[in-house]
Amino acid sequence: MLYDDDHLDFEVKLKRYVHLEVLLEALNRDKKQLGHLKFAEVYEDQIDHISDQILKDMAELRRYFRQSQGEIIQTVQLVGERMVEYVWKGYRLNMKFLNEFMKVECGEILKGYMKIRRGDLT
Repeated sequence: MLYDDDHLDFEVKLKRYVHLEVLLEALNRDKKQLGHLKFAEVYEDQIDHISDQILKDMAELRRYFRQSQGEIIQTVQLVGERMVEYVWKGYRLNMKFLNEFMKVECGEILKGYMKIRRGDLT
């Protein structure tokens, strides 16, 4: 199957959606670990604000998916990777995301939501 621009756009948005899904899960786990910190309330507010933005972005991506020619079938977390199965114009396809690369990507996405750029913390 040849890739067209619409399919490439779908895959870019699918990748973004998967990363946002993972980032949201990580933030929820992190939020549960804040209880012993002195500024836990402040950090929780930040996490809640970022989580709200992520949920809005995910909703926008879901609207795009509903209007596109593709559909996400399932997402499965395996030992070292996350596998996403989807349908595009009747073809059943899948994408795999290695956990280590996802961690880096999610960190960069989180910095974007926090408006932190590489080198700003020095």
